[in-house]
Amino acid sequence: MFEDKGVFKRTDKQVTQYKGVFLTDDNVNRRIFLQGEAGSGKTTFLSKLALDWCGEPHDISASDNSSLFFSDIDVLQSFVFVFHITLRNSVKQFDVYTLIKQQIIDSIYSQEDREKAYKLVNEIMKREQCLILLDGLDEWTGPGDHHNLPTLVVDHSKCVMLFSTRPWKLTVVKITDLDRYTSVQLEGVNKPFELSRLILGRLVDKDDLELKYSAFEHYIEKQKLGNLLSSPMMLSAIVCSFAEGVELKGSKCEIYILLLESLFKKANSEMRTFEQPPFPCFTETQYIQPNIDTLNRLAELAFHLLFVNAKENSLVFSISELRKFKLDEKEQKEFALQSGILSSARNAALLRPSSSFSFIHLSMQEFLAAYHISRNTDLVDGVISVYLNRQREAYCDISQVFIFLCGLDVTCAEKLSSMMDERHALSKTVHWYYACDFQSIILAGHREVVANGHNETFLRLSTFEFNQQISNTNDLHRIWTNNAANVISLEVKALFDYSASQMDLSLCRKLKRLVLIGDRHRDGILLKGNYTIKVFVCKVNSVYITNKVHAMCLYWAYKLNHD
Repeated sequence: MFEDKGVFKRTDKQVTQYKGVFLTDDNVNRRIFLQGEAGSGKTTFLSKLALDWCGEPHDISASDNSSLFFSDIDVLQSFVFVFHITLRNSVKQFDVYTLIKQQIIDSIYSQEDREKAYKLVNEIMKREQCLILLDGLDEWTGPGDHHNLPTLVVDHSKCVMLFSTRPWKLTVVKITDLDRYTSVQLEGVNKPFELSRLILGRLVDKDDLELKYSAFEHYIEKQKLGNLLSSPMMLSAIVCSFAEGVELKGSKCEIYILLLESLFKKANSEMRTFEQPPFPCFTETQYIQPNIDTLNRLAELAFHLLFVNAKENSLVFSISELRKFKLDEKEQKEFALQSGILSSARNAALLRPSSSFSFIHLSMQEFLAAYHISRNTDLVDGVISVYLNRQREAYCDISQVFIFLCGLDVTCAEKLSSMMDERHALSKTVHWYYACDFQSIILAGHREVVANGHNETFLRLSTFEFNQQISNTNDLHRIWTNNAANVISLEVKALFDYSASQMDLSLCRKLKRLVLIGDRHRDGILLKGNYTIKVFVCKVNSVYITNKVHAMCLYWAYKLNHD
């Protein structure tokens, strides 16, 4: 990634070796961000890195050169120690050395030996180059003061910190000294069909593999599921469901229902279908209905943790939270743990040892929260509205909940999109560069709406950017058509193939910001109408305008020329 006015953007450079992560021109990168969306494999990548440093052998089943990816383990050997930290378990702590003491040393040594270990690790970190893996920056809140990132003390300046995070977090932490940071983006599975074939080979007879794999490729193309295969979690669910004869249509909700089904089956094999399923994606399920009461309690817990609880208790929580929703009872608690929806860890304590709990994955917690909202739509105007008002970037961190909501209850999602768009517009007003990519969130929500059988949606978006990185311009243009009257910002780049998209600016009665970036090798940006003015700004060649927006465009032409 490269930094541009406070925002990390993609480059065309693919990273396939550890040196591409840790070195720039043979100089060590001291602060590194590994960005990736939910389920893209960030935690798995950090675990693999730690295992490679330990020298653990890996079973390479593929016959080609895939084993060459991240094979330069010698780069890792330059680190004397690797410390793996899970940030969700210490959301208020900012000092990395204290994190290492609490999460690693205290779990290895007895009380009598810890002081010696503390001193030893401190001396090592002063003198040697160590690697600290900090997993889940987006799940970390900080102490609420000026510390917006976990930090090292000055004496430990030789150490390297590698953070994994969802991209939205980097837009709100207000990183300083950006030249000292390196960022890479994890996009998921590099060769999804090869991995699909490997997984399929474990699920079907060897003699049937080639025929099944050929049918799988055709199925993915027919159902247009290719964009989901980059996520390891999604890929596994799609392949396993195909092996069992279940065909998907591209809905994330549908896939998470399958994941939920497989987890419920582990804890209770009783089967029963819904006579009246609460949502369409529940229609073919067999193991959810017998456990619907537990599901509803878990969903209420998931929502409460994300939207009501303090941030530091939203992901890792105690038995008291289970007690609030009657999940502490033996039968309910055992079901949640045996199914794997919840995991439990023992907290070390001298006087009263206790257990902490968390959901199997943040995205599963977000899906369950969206399910609870869909069953209680008044929460949008109530609890969620209050949540969004707490902090400026709150609308960014609920993006996955919003996308799931689009697949469950489109009317509720439309209302939430309007509230989120209002906050996004305010954030843009403060600083145009530090707001998250809200357009991508709305696009993902739109695709989820369509995948769940809804032909029309009115998701709100008032800031548009048409450029060459948009994968489906038809989707964005449909959203534009429904939002033109509310648009306050429009950016159009000539490299974007907008030939099939007619944009009538006379509909944009609230437009406050217009950015046109043309291309000297092409015809520029043409906005057709009755009047013509020449604008030689930002490589824009010609602008043709309509009578209704003549004065507005003339003003922008004047302003751009003088700026």
